[in-house]
Amino acid sequence: MKVINEKYASLSEVKKILEDKEKKYSKEGKELLYEQRRALEHSQRHAKLKIKDVRELEKKLGELDMNLTEEQIIKMCDLLPETVDDVRAIFAKERFRYNEGEIKKILDIIAQYR
Repeated sequence: MKVINEKYASLSEVKKILEDKEKKYSKEGKELLYEQRRALEHSQRHAKLKIKDVRELEKKLGELDMNLTEEQIIKMCDLLPETVDDVRAIFAKERFRYNEGEIKKILDIIAQYR
């Protein structure tokens, strides 16, 4: 049985992976599966940043002393929230709350990439 390493991926990373797979398949005379085509279309429409920028943003958000999870960081990279309420929506299911000052730090970093 093959073990698959699971990790969260931004829409930009998904887009790159599926575009590479589509190129490879087209050379072999194959097509992407329906679900893969739909995921590629979605990522092409909604990915807002280049992979390089996503990785930089992930690193900067990860360096904040706020214990952000990988899932939260990726979600913020995909959505690029603009307001305090947008960030709070990402943290809605968390039991603890970040104060407005901490959220503004996040927004300041994200604003550099918008």
